[in-house]
Amino acid sequence: MKKFMLIVLAVVVAATVTYAAAGRSSEGLVQKAENAALGAPVRKVEVYATGQSKSFTYTGTGAFNVYTCNLSGAANVIDGVDGVLGAAVFYDAKLTLSDVLEEYGAKAVSIEKGEDCTLIYAYSEGCGRGVVTDGKKINVQIVLKENATVVGSPLVMGSY
Repeated sequence: MKKFMLIVLAVVVAATVTYAAAGRSSEGLVQKAENAALGAPVRKVEVYATGQSKSFTYTGTGAFNVYTCNLSGAANVIDGVDGVLGAAVFYDAKLTLSDVLEEYGAKAVSIEKGEDCTLIYAYSEGCGRGVVTDGKKINVQIVLKENATVVGSPLVMGSY
């Protein structure tokens, strides 16, 4: 478990330091989610940004702000807030890894099993430059839980 947590921490630290073209990464994630036919409802989308907005409601975490919206509103948040670091799409069902990879056009780079979830780090064309961890380029993180799936780009920065 310690190794798992250290890997997650290292990836999050790397991501917060090296977000190259993150706004574009988030746009790609939202576009892929809008086109996905995964058969599961999208519960919410979170957009992570350093900027604040008078137009969009957000929650501050100290390091960044979290804007929560529905899928159709995500593009407006991404376009309307400065310093977008990433985004995550929350599905109300456990999806199969193969379905998620296919719908997002991603290839798994590494898989980590935790106590209550499985984390998959992947790369997808059209989801931005992302980050490098363990010498491998990733721009999509998939979290598979018993009753939910979260897909983030380049990483899921909030809770899942």
